[in-house]
Amino acid sequence: MATKTYIRKQHKGYYFETPTEIDAEYWAGKIGSTYQDFLDNKWVLLSAKQVKFHNDYPTASVKEVLDMQLTPVPERTLAQAKQEKISAINAYDNSDAVNSFNIIKDGETITDWFTPDIRANYKLSIDSAETVGTETLSIPINGIDDPVELPVQTAKVMLAQIHLYADACFRVTKAHIAAVEALDTIEAVDAYDNTAGYPNKPEFNLTNE
Repeated sequence: MATKTYIRKQHKGYYFETPTEIDAEYWAGKIGSTYQDFLDNKWVLLSAKQVKFHNDYPTASVKEVLDMQLTPVPERTLAQAKQEKISAINAYDNSDAVNSFNIIKDGETITDWFTPDIRANYKLSIDSAETVGTETLSIPINGIDDPVELPVQTAKVMLAQIHLYADACFRVTKAHIAAVEALDTIEAVDAYDNTAGYPNKPEFNLTNE
């Protein structure tokens, strides 16, 4: 005797095989025949053709099995390709590949980054130190246990270089976005290298500071 195949949303894996049809009296009000019935958590009995479709296309959705028709994959548009590439541009711009500088101290290279807020706070500290005539400034560096003591002028130049680097990276990112927006084929968008053109990261040798 051929088994019966049902689908039910609440059932693990959705599909349920049984040697006989389920008890209609016991499951009164819980037996259906449509996709909406499936969504409403009713038992839906599959026909032999629907079972065959499911076996032929095991990754098909329940709706596709019930309709016995695969849903065409939406064609990727140029606008979608551009949005994907622009998202990749922004992700790269916000990553450590761009947002970082190198500190060389006692033969060790350490990577860190100062966000705009941190740079603004350090600028206030530098301005204050210059106003009162303080000669050095303590700057915490990621990966160095104790804050680094720098001459105020050195800290000022370092901060300026980081800021100018960030400005240059911003311009490159905006140029990449504009270039992608101007492309007219999906192939050209996909081939566009959004990692090119960024300036070399700032590097500071603090070994003798």
